[in-house]
Amino acid sequence: MWVRSEYAGELAVLATWLTALLPWSVSVLRESPSWIDGTFTVVNIRFVFLQFHYLFGIALGQQSLDGLVQFVFEIPEFVPTNQVPEGRLWLATAVLFGCMLLLSLVYYARDEWLEAAAERAEARIAETAPDALADAFPAPVRARLTLDPVRVFGACFAVLAVAFSVSTAMFFQHQPTVPVGALFMWAFAAMLLRVERT
Repeated sequence: MWVRSEYAGELAVLATWLTALLPWSVSVLRESPSWIDGTFTVVNIRFVFLQFHYLFGIALGQQSLDGLVQFVFEIPEFVPTNQVPEGRLWLATAVLFGCMLLLSLVYYARDEWLEAAAERAEARIAETAPDALADAFPAPVRARLTLDPVRVFGACFAVLAVAFSVSTAMFFQHQPTVPVGALFMWAFAAMLLRVERT
């Protein structure tokens, strides 16, 4: 499709590392609470493992470092109670991404070893799977249902894209939110799942 087969592994690794650097969503909310004279703007820039939470209109010296940066495991306690499910979904998705990030490091360092291990696992599954299960899928679908690391990364990106899109929609109920990195995750999933592997 958009990438040659021999570069698909590099794309999977690079896409994973790029996802670690991109914010998956950005939220902006203007507030005029009764306890402060004036209006301030809340900006949340959410990365997979942390969030920047800045309040424009309040001096930087009045904001603590804990209030500016939260790690993903702190989010369920940091957000208001009506946003705890979003925080928990984000935390669970970050755990999956952490596993992907570790796998990308292994794939970068030992790509041939990982691809050979995937082929051996596929062969073992094919030996033990009943024929009726293999016949349940059409041949073009069966050809893409492999343990090839590129396909595994593609499937993981699809799960990430769905989870972060759902989180974005949930956060959008409380504050306008744009799914920046989530859109890239959809594109990475499509590219890695559709690439022709030889």
